[in-house]
Amino acid sequence: MTASTDGSIGIAPSPAELAATPQRHRELAQGALLRADDLVAGYLPGVNILQGCNFYLRNGEIVGIIGPNGAGKSTLLKAMFGLIPVRAGTVTLRDADITGAKAHTLVTKGVGYVPQNNNVFASLTIEENMQMGVYLRPRTFTTRFDTVCSLFPLLGERRKTKAAALSGGERQMVAMGRALMMEPAVLLLDEPSAGLSPMFADEVFVRCKKINAAGVSIVMVEQNARRCLQVCDRGYVLDQGRNAYTNTGPALMKDPKVVELYLGTLAGSRAVIPHSAG
Repeated sequence: MTASTDGSIGIAPSPAELAATPQRHRELAQGALLRADDLVAGYLPGVNILQGCNFYLRNGEIVGIIGPNGAGKSTLLKAMFGLIPVRAGTVTLRDADITGAKAHTLVTKGVGYVPQNNNVFASLTIEENMQMGVYLRPRTFTTRFDTVCSLFPLLGERRKTKAAALSGGERQMVAMGRALMMEPAVLLLDEPSAGLSPMFADEVFVRCKKINAAGVSIVMVEQNARRCLQVCDRGYVLDQGRNAYTNTGPALMKDPKVVELYLGTLAGSRAVIPHSAG
């Protein structure tokens, strides 16, 4: 309990709330690999989804973004990847300003992006999808494809199969594999488990851990909040276009306010990450 300036008694902010303040963000984000500061962005003129959103990703991290529908989670990814206009604020990669840079430019700078929908070329084979992933550097195809297949063996085994014949989980592997073909330092994933069966959804999280272990830093927007917080190093809870809470994944799962407002009874579940995810 704390006393406010008018003498009233209030509840002290939690560590996750304090870490989400703009002042604390500026301190914590120093030297980050990717960061967004005071972002204001939206799809329609005069309608802003992000209302001064802050975010940072350190080298080697998996950072999850959760929150209610309409909070701005996917909008934040698209703003950082140059897919929607940024009306105020900045996005930086290794301290270089990339605000508003086009997607193809960001790919060459080491940022990969996997959208939630329409993320494969259904009429092309797996191999042809992977070739599209390195259309800017075609000579690297063989080396990069071998590397990606070490993470996703299925892609090599079924390289001549058309993506249209794959299941939803298999298509998600193709989409992630194609994004990895340009050897990104940062991978942005928008709802990677959406629409997948529990088995395939869990496989996606396992693969994310392996991709991260291979040296790729990951930002993951995810509808499965509990599972996301289990695998990420840090998490953000977005609400109304701003980050309301940020802390380590385990700490957010135990934060009473986060549990009450965003996780509900799911946070009480003691689901265990499969051993292979390590």
